[in-house]
Amino acid sequence: MSSELLEETINRVSKFASVFGISKSELKIYSYLLIYGRATAREISDKIGMPYTKVYNILSKLEGRGWIIKIDKRPAVYEAIPLKEVWNKIKNTFQEKLNEFEKQFIEPISAIFSSNMLYSIIVIPRDNIIDNIIKLLKDYSKIYLIAISYQELVKDEIIELIKANSLKAETKIIVDKNVNFPEIPSAQMRKAQSLFGSGLITSDSILLIVKSNDNLTGLFSNHKYFVDIATVYFNHLWLTTAG
Repeated sequence: MSSELLEETINRVSKFASVFGISKSELKIYSYLLIYGRATAREISDKIGMPYTKVYNILSKLEGRGWIIKIDKRPAVYEAIPLKEVWNKIKNTFQEKLNEFEKQFIEPISAIFSSNMLYSIIVIPRDNIIDNIIKLLKDYSKIYLIAISYQELVKDEIIELIKANSLKAETKIIVDKNVNFPEIPSAQMRKAQSLFGSGLITSDSILLIVKSNDNLTGLFSNHKYFVDIATVYFNHLWLTTAG
């Protein structure tokens, strides 16, 4: 793998890895060991142009994560753990954090509000995603916050509904630069360098859409907390794409 391709891959992956608390520098050093084999902190520092002390600190952190192992002590030589093993460690850690969050927050909050709050969380299969988008766009809402990152979602009926809604409600659209989407003068529109997924937020519901193995999957909810969190995140993306 060329250094340019490696750098491009790390830049792309780091956007998602940050969700797990993994820094770009950690990815770069782990990738170097994974591709080029065993190396000392000095060799890594010279090769990737990163200060020795920073490399040494990150190697210690990666060793603590169980991503790498130390082979020799004088000087210390490091070797990367296979990628699949590392990914399993990440998934296990993330699942443990989700379980703890559910235990400490979701369950107590749900117990408080379950008596007077009815809500749905539904997984939407690929074949029903377009119909669900159309249904949400037909429902009354004061706002429509839309993120489009997949060309498959650019359908004539969806575009016409967005146009109609933009004439009577606040409508903001963020479109991935690689998606061909028509200009809608009555809506506020911005281009993004890259989007993790697509989505539609209304006043009281949200539909998130992600792609895995070229298959789209949706997640619908009318839970106020999810709608609020998604709205905050959308507004953050909106500000970062300003200008």
